[in-house]
Amino acid sequence: MKLDVSEIKKNTIVEIDGQLYKVVDFAFMQMQQRQGSYSFKMKNLITGGVQTFTYKSGTVLEKGDVITKNAIFLYSAGDSYTFMENDTGEMHDLDKSMVDDITGYLKENMDCFVMVYKGNVISVILPPTVSYKIVSTVPGVKWDRAQAGKKPAKIETGLEIMIPLHKNEGDTVTLNTLTGETN
Repeated sequence: MKLDVSEIKKNTIVEIDGQLYKVVDFAFMQMQQRQGSYSFKMKNLITGGVQTFTYKSGTVLEKGDVITKNAIFLYSAGDSYTFMENDTGEMHDLDKSMVDDITGYLKENMDCFVMVYKGNVISVILPPTVSYKIVSTVPGVKWDRAQAGKKPAKIETGLEIMIPLHKNEGDTVTLNTLTGETN
């Protein structure tokens, strides 16, 4: 499928020279009487590298043929993370480097999505919010209001986050997986 550069938005996946890129950021530039151009900051989904591409208005790019499928995170063993597709039961073992940015949010039997390109999983998408149990935290001090009443805590996955002062060990906290903040 072809896309005009003016239609490309953040998180769009495009194929350039046989490589898949995800748009991280973009900007439109117009210089006096010249034709406008679009500058895209893109992350290579295979290598993880970030590059900047600039295209003139009217340029057409190929949209990446990526399929998103429902999946469940089953378990991790060493540096391998295992996901199973809900529809087919197909298992995917991913290396830690592919899921490094989301490992702190993964818990067993968690629903998520896998992005598949030519039969290979290239990325994992988490739900926007997930509830976690607080395993350890310090007691909140009543007059500690410099940071809007937050304190450090460790959740069941081992990730350290900032939680409201009124939350204690054993409580459940809802975490935004995009920003890392509690709701």
